[in-house]
Amino acid sequence: MTDRIQGHLTAYSDLLKVDIAAVNKSIAAVDELIHNNDAQIVHQVLQTLTSYHLDTKWAIVPRQYQWKDWYLLAMHRFLSFAGVKNYTILTPEDREELTMVFEQLQAPGAFQFVENQASAGGVYFVEMGTQEKLFYWSLERKELFFNSHALTSLLVSNYRAKDTADNIRTVADVLRSFGRYMEAAFNYQVDYNVLETADDYQYNLVQTEMPAGMLDRLFVLSAESNYFLQAVENGAAMLLDHNVEVQIFFDDNPRAIGGQEWHFKVLDGHDAYSWMDILLDYDFIGTWYLKERRTIEVASQSGVFEDGLRPMPKVQVEVLHPREEG
Repeated sequence: MTDRIQGHLTAYSDLLKVDIAAVNKSIAAVDELIHNNDAQIVHQVLQTLTSYHLDTKWAIVPRQYQWKDWYLLAMHRFLSFAGVKNYTILTPEDREELTMVFEQLQAPGAFQFVENQASAGGVYFVEMGTQEKLFYWSLERKELFFNSHALTSLLVSNYRAKDTADNIRTVADVLRSFGRYMEAAFNYQVDYNVLETADDYQYNLVQTEMPAGMLDRLFVLSAESNYFLQAVENGAAMLLDHNVEVQIFFDDNPRAIGGQEWHFKVLDGHDAYSWMDILLDYDFIGTWYLKERRTIEVASQSGVFEDGLRPMPKVQVEVLHPREEG
């Protein structure tokens, strides 16, 4: 063999070794994400995988999972650590792609992660059929922010007409459990808003104008039920089943629209009920809130869901002949 040919093949062999080393590095990270039971390591490996691109030219891996799938797999691992099981991860037979579904739901729902194109980075957890962005997740800043508007639109406005409150609540419970775990395990900053169950939590509201007649309209709707809206100082309250009380009231604030800053509270004595539970369990309150939120709505993190969002194309999620993962 001539020196020229030998040198060429040696260079070729070296290039293959570099690519194979990169593939092996990726495989090692995936194995850690799948099998390691140390949550801190799983979180670190997720950061590695989502920032790592397998850019090989000589040793090609034609079928690969993408960064959005690593997020979903990590979410699955963290939910497993938290003991949460009310969901399934599916992947089609013909490609590597993960989708979360909730088998209890009668309404169709397929959930994946989508990149936030704005400068803040991070990802959105999205129901792909409606394109509702249910929460925002930043690994780098350890932030998890739920989207009150999207959650209400999907679970109450969309699903509630098609399914039972208990089936729909499965989605809310899984998402809240994920937030609780990330908060406890990694000290994440989590904004639960409509999913928060603590009795001492005050639901802050976004007001676009003075909510004139808001309580009167709820009183009319409640008159057709077995529940009665009663006047309290600066607002009204309603006692529901299981001693759950809903309070709707304002504080004087000269900087607020009309000088009134409105709030909701849900009290049950056990930190068990959220505003989302109220909307799902009591159709007349859900109907009232969906109409009123044009002018007054439970607030989400300002800017995270409004700024820099690009409309996503309609995605047809294929789950034919799925394989169940985990």
